[in-house]
Amino acid sequence: MKTNRIIITSLLLLFCGSTFAQTQQDRLTRHVYTLAGDSLRGRRAGSEDAAKAAAYIVSQFEGIGIQPYYEEGWYQPFEMNGKTYKNVIGIIPGNDPVLKDEYIIIGAHYDHLGVRDDQIYNGADDNASGTATIIEMARILKSQQNSLKRSIIVAAFDAEEIGLWGSNYLAKQLDLSKVKLMMSIDMVGWLEKGKTLQLQGTATIKDGKRLFREEAEKMHLDIKAKNFETSILGATDTQGFAQRGVATLYVTTGLKSPYHKPEDDPELIDYKGLDRVTDYMADVTMRCATDEGFAPSGKISPIHSGKRKTIEIMPSVSLVNGNIAFPKAGFDGKSRYGVNAGLMALLNLNSHFTLKTGAQYELLRAKYPDESDLFNSYLPYRQQSVLVPVNLLVYIGGAPGMDIYVEAGGFYGRVFSTGFEGEPELSIDPNQYGINWAVGFRLGKVNISGGRRYQLNPMFVNDGAPKTKLHAGNFSIGYYF
Repeated sequence: MKTNRIIITSLLLLFCGSTFAQTQQDRLTRHVYTLAGDSLRGRRAGSEDAAKAAAYIVSQFEGIGIQPYYEEGWYQPFEMNGKTYKNVIGIIPGNDPVLKDEYIIIGAHYDHLGVRDDQIYNGADDNASGTATIIEMARILKSQQNSLKRSIIVAAFDAEEIGLWGSNYLAKQLDLSKVKLMMSIDMVGWLEKGKTLQLQGTATIKDGKRLFREEAEKMHLDIKAKNFETSILGATDTQGFAQRGVATLYVTTGLKSPYHKPEDDPELIDYKGLDRVTDYMADVTMRCATDEGFAPSGKISPIHSGKRKTIEIMPSVSLVNGNIAFPKAGFDGKSRYGVNAGLMALLNLNSHFTLKTGAQYELLRAKYPDESDLFNSYLPYRQQSVLVPVNLLVYIGGAPGMDIYVEAGGFYGRVFSTGFEGEPELSIDPNQYGINWAVGFRLGKVNISGGRRYQLNPMFVNDGAPKTKLHAGNFSIGYYF
């Protein structure tokens, strides 16, 4: 049924196109239905279906009258893991004797997920919508070419879904000192449901927010201008350029559509909204390409630069698994789960080392062996305390946007509440200290770690009491500010 609807709509669009003058909205609709139709089977990167999508994009660029960027033609082939993929790259040259050698890049990926479990992932919003947009932006910009000072590179990327490969490859091939801005148009087909057009990366451009808001006010378009991209999980084709110091802008209507689901079909796209997004982005691009004072700010998102702020604050929450150990007997009591929550401060000394401290409230629970039956009966124990850890973090590797680290140090804890069920006549030392270690990673602003803590001083202060100590494992999640 879904296929029949798409075929009928496509035929109607073709009929209209052959009979009447098409509007931009008509063309956008046709592009999306063509690229996200069942016949292209989800445009899996490097597949014959993706090649057909690329050929369609080329036919549109040729019809508009823009030029291939490379003398060899429209395609920029590249190999990854023994397979060949191809970007489609065009150019609209500027006219200023000096500024024509500077570039504004408008890009969108045309690949999607293909067929999985006999279901076609058409990817209408992701990202036939963005591909349709850059095609029509190119049409508008070509019609105003005489006003262009800087040149416009129009790029349709392959292999985004499997690792941003196409955009990363182009970023490696260009002289990026000449690229003043790279914009990724990625999932822009749900303006009505998303309410606003999101622009992430405005702080990478001098007076970026003012520029984009002024153009939005002219069109009565609601935008959400964010200084930087912040989510590595939502990475787009800006990444390869931003990591090399280029100003970038991620343009999207958000994740309101059926993201990475078979239901992401052409009939769900807001074509009126897509038309507005296209006009707005064309106007923005014209302004960037004609304003002699337009320039990058030199600022790059932390997730792209790999640089951390000198001082960071991190709220965290942990699941704690406590147990009472008898080191001399080589025996541990049964463990129980508790919780820990606190606020940590981090001083980033350089790219490799960080000092971390803070204060944490902890409810720790464990089981103490019952003297009447040491191996089969236990007395539940709990304590509440404030912990102050002091650790050194050492970053040992990772990937773009992700840092893997190990940390170690010491801690001091002040116990303010204790309780035994069964009330053995044992007094707890309110001062606890020891060592701790952890292994973790930070992904964008999110931190995840796991580690263990060992008390060094005895748990009890009674004369003749067993030399027990509290140990605890933890799994923590934090967020950096």
